[in-house]
Amino acid sequence: MGQAEATTFFGVAGATFSHFGKPRHPVVSHQDGEKRAWSVRDWLLCVTVLSMVCGIAGISSGAFERQPESVRACGMGGAGSAIAGNVWGALMNPAALAGMPVRIIAVSTAPSPFGLQELRRTACAYAEPFGRLTASVSALRYGYELYREVTLGAACGYDCGEGVRVGGTVTLNSVSIPGYGQGSCAGLDAGVLWQIVPGLQFGASALNWNAPSPGKSRESIPRTFQAGLAYAPPGGFLVACDIAEDPRFPAELRLGAELSVADLLFLRAGVSTDPSSCSAGVGVRILPLDIEYAFSRHQELGFTHRFGLSLRLGGP
Repeated sequence: MGQAEATTFFGVAGATFSHFGKPRHPVVSHQDGEKRAWSVRDWLLCVTVLSMVCGIAGISSGAFERQPESVRACGMGGAGSAIAGNVWGALMNPAALAGMPVRIIAVSTAPSPFGLQELRRTACAYAEPFGRLTASVSALRYGYELYREVTLGAACGYDCGEGVRVGGTVTLNSVSIPGYGQGSCAGLDAGVLWQIVPGLQFGASALNWNAPSPGKSRESIPRTFQAGLAYAPPGGFLVACDIAEDPRFPAELRLGAELSVADLLFLRAGVSTDPSSCSAGVGVRILPLDIEYAFSRHQELGFTHRFGLSLRLGGP
């Protein structure tokens, strides 16, 4: 780590620690005066922020972790790479955009992951169908005033016929640390969907497959891969299974299910491994508006709540 990188790292480290002000929980008093300890959440936030700053300084690649932004997928354990007609395909599997019957605009937010507002995620997406081709734009913001990531995406999905759909996304990833500057880079995603038999689909995607490097970082954003199956027999039931591979972490298995009641109420549940978590969610369709909620519970860090709205512009 060079002098400039060290200055950025220790400067943001100091700002992060001072962000919390006075410690909150007392511990045992000693003769040299009372000592106090931070809360577990304070330590979690500092470790998270400093690990991301290390990524900018070229120490590790901790930034721009790609997560499912779809509230539907979050309620199903994160599974969804093989589900077609997904407005969030630009950030998950761009081939899922192909074949959408109407325009859709959607927003989602996780205001306090693990109870920490500093880890807030907010995203929006818009998809416009042109026959077999569907175009989409999306935006994602993550972080707080001391560290912020923004990802902008432009994607398209194409229905090739014979049950095959393909797609691609170009992303602009930027990170900013007030007082220390910012860095950006362009990433490329690609995906495919294949209908094996009616009701059964296979999906796969490669995210950041060009391994871009933000700013002056010596390390690139890792390539991540995911693949899965989705089965929707007649009767309004859907099951999905994904495997996600990120070189920074163990492979993650995601399992989820959805039950549709009269195409108006949607009940969801799922589990995932590495990290181990369980999730559930609900969606309500009111004319052209879908209102969605999901939560997930990490085995050690606790709950994350997500909320979403999507509006269909035209069609039923």
